[in-house]
Amino acid sequence: MSSRPRAAWPLVAVFTAGYLAAYLLPTIVGRLSVYLGLSTAQAGLVGSALLLSSASAGFSLAGRVETYGPCRPARVGLILCVVGYGCAALAGTVPLVVAGAMVGGFGSGTATAVAAAGIAAQSDPHRTSSLGLLSVSATAGALYLTVP
Repeated sequence: MSSRPRAAWPLVAVFTAGYLAAYLLPTIVGRLSVYLGLSTAQAGLVGSALLLSSASAGFSLAGRVETYGPCRPARVGLILCVVGYGCAALAGTVPLVVAGAMVGGFGSGTATAVAAAGIAAQSDPHRTSSLGLLSVSATAGALYLTVP
């Protein structure tokens, strides 16, 4: 076994991709009410469904990451994020947006659970988790500044 420490940047990248939806959720809920004509409560319900889907993935996978290995669940989670959020962004009807948000939320929860398990196994998990949170904040800030 090598004594060389493993690089933390892949974990930070997966954590950023998985946790970004939670950072952008207030904007997502606001856009749902404006562009799809949902009431504030209905748009909040869609946001809650996204978070519930993410949390259910995290709870069901967090203890099993070591069993499955980190690569395959992380890839599946990131693919679900892209497919789910992409479909939600391109859909014009409320049921497709809700389904896309829930699929994307499940992918976000999967990616975040894998990254959190990997971060916890690092030699300095506090530094890596702080780097992950800073990365999510910087990415969200960049998106807020560039996307109208």
